[in-house]
Amino acid sequence: MKVLVIGSTGMLGQALMLEMKRRGIDVIGIARSGADISCDIVDDRTLSNIILSIKPQIIINSAAMVSLAKCEEKPDYTYLVNARPASILTEIARKSGIYFVQISTDHYYTGDCNIKHTEEHPIRLINEYSRTKYAAERFALTNPNALVIRTNIVGFRNKIETSTFVEWAIQNIENKSPMTLFDDYFISSINVTQFSSALLDIIEKKTTGVLNVASREVFSKKTFICALAKKMAYSLNNIKIGSVFDAGDASRAESIGLDVGKAEDILGYELPTLDEVITSIVEEYEDGIKNEIR
Repeated sequence: MKVLVIGSTGMLGQALMLEMKRRGIDVIGIARSGADISCDIVDDRTLSNIILSIKPQIIINSAAMVSLAKCEEKPDYTYLVNARPASILTEIARKSGIYFVQISTDHYYTGDCNIKHTEEHPIRLINEYSRTKYAAERFALTNPNALVIRTNIVGFRNKIETSTFVEWAIQNIENKSPMTLFDDYFISSINVTQFSSALLDIIEKKTTGVLNVASREVFSKKTFICALAKKMAYSLNNIKIGSVFDAGDASRAESIGLDVGKAEDILGYELPTLDEVITSIVEEYEDGIKNEIR
């Protein structure tokens, strides 16, 4: 089995590449730079030629523009990165009999507090990020041999210039820096390494349609960071409680918990709890990542 990962140098792409290599899967990564093959995802002609040359059995598209503020600033470019490639990729996959996996988002729900949203729950598109990611879902699903994954992943990217949420949180916890924690922003985040393992198990079953893959629990961002600090044996003495609605950079969905019952039925095992997500993150950090991101 040959797998092509688009966006292989991002947080998810790195984790997928590592997990597939660990499993002995023949995997090739594509990114603008630093990958097995260099290609900008908006260059659809070059991308198409690469796919036709490699002839993969599976394509996983993990590339995305995720900054809400940048998506609002550049809606045209956001569409070219987040949405249009899914249309090109799914058509190539359809013609070539390739199984196509589009990594989507959970950024579709607001005003529901800690509700677990199923795959059929009504969604709201309140910013350019969610609009373009939903468009990508619709494009992907024109192919009956496609899988759309909705998720909320956290973890390490190991790029100094762009810290992830977890990297930012750990640095602030260790430095005892001031933090404003949101108790009205609900998530079901999963460590990207746990997600990658579950996703590959799902891919083995050739699942199609829309599927939620995340933590089996819903919690606030405040709860997440407090649990992270506790697991690292730090006290949070320099924090204040704020509201996500005062963040101000862009309109955002804040009630984005996911119901993962359907995925668990397919997998035959339970997806991780908050404690299991936090434990996984801290173990990775203590095993050496902390020396790379400092």
